[in-house]
Amino acid sequence: MPRARLIFLLLSLCAFGAAAEPRPASLRLCTEDMDAPPWRSQNGPSLSLQILKSAAQRSNIKLEIREMAWVRCLNEVQNNQLDGVFEISFKPERLRIGVYPMKGDAADPAMRMHLDSYSLYRLKGSPLEWDGQSLSHLEGAVGAQTGFSVIAQLQALGAQVDDSSRNPEQNLNKLLARRIGALALPTLTGDSLLAGNPAYRDRIEKVGPDLVAKPYYLIFSHRFADGHPKLTRQFWEAIAQTRDTPEYRKALQDALRQLNR
Repeated sequence: MPRARLIFLLLSLCAFGAAAEPRPASLRLCTEDMDAPPWRSQNGPSLSLQILKSAAQRSNIKLEIREMAWVRCLNEVQNNQLDGVFEISFKPERLRIGVYPMKGDAADPAMRMHLDSYSLYRLKGSPLEWDGQSLSHLEGAVGAQTGFSVIAQLQALGAQVDDSSRNPEQNLNKLLARRIGALALPTLTGDSLLAGNPAYRDRIEKVGPDLVAKPYYLIFSHRFADGHPKLTRQFWEAIAQTRDTPEYRKALQDALRQLNR
């Protein structure tokens, strides 16, 4: 083989080797161990799992999902014990936990898993008001699930927050017992719980506009994203592609219709 051709071949192999990325055996993700219909549910649609499984097939990687307390999930991703966490909204301080699909200084909504909102719930007959800008006539603390991003917003509104429980039904029971003056829940979760339980529906109502609406993401641990940058980007793109398929859009419409019955 001519010397020049041999050198070219060796350089090409070196370049290919440098560009090659190690392939992990599986992608280990965590999420909260509480139902959040329609995204996660033991007895109904679980659209987040559907979109992740489809993205895993598109990316040709095995998927492992672990459910655990939200704070523990975040800690394990931050400590690189797991590869990522899904259904997490963007806050700049959460960049220490893991890597978002960024666009400028914020997460790119085009790479989201889904959109969701938080709403405020009160006892029927309560004087509490929420006009989208300020809270008035609040009697007591506002309940929120442990570790959820809405806590900071409630505190910015001047509310005292009780985030001692991570279970939405326990928080609804606190509201019934008047241990809190109001409750902030993800809207679809709150509406579903009220619709499915007359004890809640007869005494509790949603008040005012959404507290906030935001996109939710899959983020990767810093170790995983640094070690597998191509797979990280590929998986985010696979999520976006799956989210825009007619099959997924129909599943979402069907799930929302079921929740609103």
